[in-house]
Amino acid sequence: MHAVLTVAAAILLCGQFGSSKDFDAMFRSRFSYFGDDITDGDEFDYIVVGAGAAGSAVAARLALAGKHVLLVEAGGDPNILTKIPRASLALGNSFLDWSYDTLPNEKSCLASKGRRCRFTRGRCLGGSTSINYMMYTRGHRKDYDFNISGWTWKDIEPYFLKYEGLQDLNLLPKSSAAYHNTSGVVAIGYFGDSGNPWHKRIIDGFTSGGERVSTAKAYLELEGVQRNLKIAKNTQCTGVIIDENNTARGVTVSRSANETLRLYAKNEVVLSAGTIGSAQLLMLSGVGLKEHLREFGIPVKADLSVGNEMSDHVLPLVNIKVDHDAISASNPLSIGLKGIEALQWLTTRTGPMTSNSLTDVTAFLNSNCYDFTLKRLVNDRPECAIPNLQFIYAYVHKGVANIAQTFSDSFLPIAGEVLEQTISANDESSFIVISPVIMRPKSRGWMRLASSDPLVPPAINPNYLSEESDVKEMVEAIKIIEQMVETPTYKKYNASIHRLKISGCPDVDKNGYWECYVRHMTNSVYHAVGTAAIGRVVDERLRVKGIKNLRVGDASVLPHLPRGNTAAAIIAIGERLADFLLQDQWLSR
Repeated sequence: MHAVLTVAAAILLCGQFGSSKDFDAMFRSRFSYFGDDITDGDEFDYIVVGAGAAGSAVAARLALAGKHVLLVEAGGDPNILTKIPRASLALGNSFLDWSYDTLPNEKSCLASKGRRCRFTRGRCLGGSTSINYMMYTRGHRKDYDFNISGWTWKDIEPYFLKYEGLQDLNLLPKSSAAYHNTSGVVAIGYFGDSGNPWHKRIIDGFTSGGERVSTAKAYLELEGVQRNLKIAKNTQCTGVIIDENNTARGVTVSRSANETLRLYAKNEVVLSAGTIGSAQLLMLSGVGLKEHLREFGIPVKADLSVGNEMSDHVLPLVNIKVDHDAISASNPLSIGLKGIEALQWLTTRTGPMTSNSLTDVTAFLNSNCYDFTLKRLVNDRPECAIPNLQFIYAYVHKGVANIAQTFSDSFLPIAGEVLEQTISANDESSFIVISPVIMRPKSRGWMRLASSDPLVPPAINPNYLSEESDVKEMVEAIKIIEQMVETPTYKKYNASIHRLKISGCPDVDKNGYWECYVRHMTNSVYHAVGTAAIGRVVDERLRVKGIKNLRVGDASVLPHLPRGNTAAAIIAIGERLADFLLQDQWLSR
């Protein structure tokens, strides 16, 4: 909220508008999408539930093919902050977020409030692509070899190319050019300069012209889409209508506590509500583990392992204190957005606010190819090209105490002594924050219904760090960071790791400290997948097993995590699902 007020104040103080009413009117007209009235009994060719990374792609492609489509979205329009790349950190735990929390456990998230990790999921047009950190990474080609017919890298690569509109192809090595496209509908560009003194633009992401590019912007604004697409905003799907022949006929939706509508699909229903939302809707509709459904009196339509085998990327924050006085006055992580920077963005779409607020640099490596004696990578085997770790780097200016509080409020819900020590250390030193992420964790979690009421959030237990091998891999990553900090480049700035004193953990110089640290400082990277995976819940064409005319297309169908951020892969799944629907509809004539 502080960021919203500061941006608004910058405009008003500069005399651009006479009142906050004028200011709000500009944002409504400029950042809202068309919405449509629906009535009980309305019928469409297709109904798509969820306007996120995959759902917006599916709905738009079907509409462009001349199909009459309804896109159901529980949230509304994304607001002005979603357009500003640097404001990303302020978007979690807001009205744009489902604001899920995990169940408390004894192996992870121990320094978080209530021992619960935040589980952010976008609740607006564009879904999580409207509130995430906009990173564009595909993963490794082997990530898409599912050992299922029709799912290899060669099968999915055309769909990355179909949507990709890379704006900086000339910055890539010539050998990479053939693997990218510059004419797709989703603009991919490099973030603007953040003011970080350590580097210039490095990271590419879902950004163009100084703005975020969500799937709402990329797909729902396409010319020709609105002719055949209806969007039901602020409309929560409460279940799929499945008849006695196990055929999906439509959906039930709610716009208020007193209004439930039944809407019908001539052809198929598509669930693209995300790893949590799609699994919850399947269970509410009678598709899931029969014992679990019977607990809530839900008639079983198909006994499938919905909600199982969930995996997610997690990270701890490792703060490195540095002395660096000759730096820009701008700070990429300062959510107290400066008026002049706000005005610069609003008038020219340039300046530090065009940068991602959390990720300055990212690196991928295979720690099995790191030689701790030589203190360097030794890429002497083919598997060294397949990363098992991602390092995410950010820079935090000295004295920006509100950063820790912002993390606590919207990203990492740390509390008590950990939060106080972080603020105190930042008052004395700037930070380079390095967060290691295990690319293919072995820990698996689950989600279940907490109630048969669709408006009650489900129970989410990701089981982070339940496998000791994940903890070992994370500690090994931190030991690599320890060696990095001892290099001349870091020592030039008096770099040292800020070791938090955590109750219940060994002393900072004792064995077991880092293991205890990662269990306390765990947080989700919001990449959960697998709750309706291909092979277990849906078939190779994303059809729900045992149910006709019902498909799922989103992160929930991925049987395992890609080695990198997930948004790029999910959009490709949406593109491919649209092709499946159109091909199968033509064949059924």
